[in-house]
Amino acid sequence: MQYFPIFVDGQKLDVLVVGGGDVATRKVELMLKTPAKVTVVAPSLSKTITELKQQQKIQHIDGRYDKRLLVGKQLVFVATANRELNRQISIDARAAGVLANVVDDPELCHFITPSIVDRAPMIFAISSEGNSPVLVRYWREKLETILPQTMGKIATFAGNQRRQIKQQLDSITKRRNFWEKFFSSARSEQPDQLEPLYNELIAKVENNQLVTGELYVVEAPLQPDLLSLAALRHMQKADIAIYDDGINGAIIELVRRDADRESVTSEPLIQLDGLLKQGLRVCYLSSRPLNHQSELWQKIKHNNYPVSAFSSANDLEV
Repeated sequence: MQYFPIFVDGQKLDVLVVGGGDVATRKVELMLKTPAKVTVVAPSLSKTITELKQQQKIQHIDGRYDKRLLVGKQLVFVATANRELNRQISIDARAAGVLANVVDDPELCHFITPSIVDRAPMIFAISSEGNSPVLVRYWREKLETILPQTMGKIATFAGNQRRQIKQQLDSITKRRNFWEKFFSSARSEQPDQLEPLYNELIAKVENNQLVTGELYVVEAPLQPDLLSLAALRHMQKADIAIYDDGINGAIIELVRRDADRESVTSEPLIQLDGLLKQGLRVCYLSSRPLNHQSELWQKIKHNNYPVSAFSSANDLEV
């Protein structure tokens, strides 16, 4: 990963756009989706930028680029047809500590802008690091058809309830379980059902209810593509992953991002039992084929924890 993906608070951005044509217009419109302050420097402007200027949505400097315009800026978009000027702006920006994006010239860029699927406050950003714009466009179009238009309303509703959930549920595990149950309901995609669904689920919450650990045993294949969808889904639910030596690092990376990870010890049963007693959802990535007759497997079943097992080709519920 050459480019590190981050989301920057638009309220803290003061942005310079050099150029006033169609390409600059797209960058201005993109930045105006955020609360960023936008200044355009160009001797002439497109119709759209002219209208934005008249609406006082941007500041316009009628003239040519000067490196003093970089003072106080955090980002600069360079959209001129003069490559020598573009190169000089990139050099000036680096010296001034300002990140520069030179349109259609990755060599001069300090950052790139991804393709965006906007369901604010849910934002999905896609990038091929400049390698395949057509592939990025293909997946953006695909996501546009998959992600419901109501997702922004759903995220906003959930955000408004976070304080109450934190007060009412006394552990991260219980809060996560609540939200997983909420979002897995088909009703959560219907804005008029959000509050009734939430009220129904919150009424059933019991803080004194014991959180039971769960074990997901995944027979790890050589390549990530051979994992079953069911295995991937459970890997994404895990609180912690333990793994045998020799497991492909790309497979370990598919475990939920904020889950803990540790290698298996010489006493795997003791290790698993200790984690499950804490009420954790444990994913065990095994380098060996699943053997339901093994001593380890029989001892795990004997302890009566909920166990799901997944081979690289098929998943087997235990």
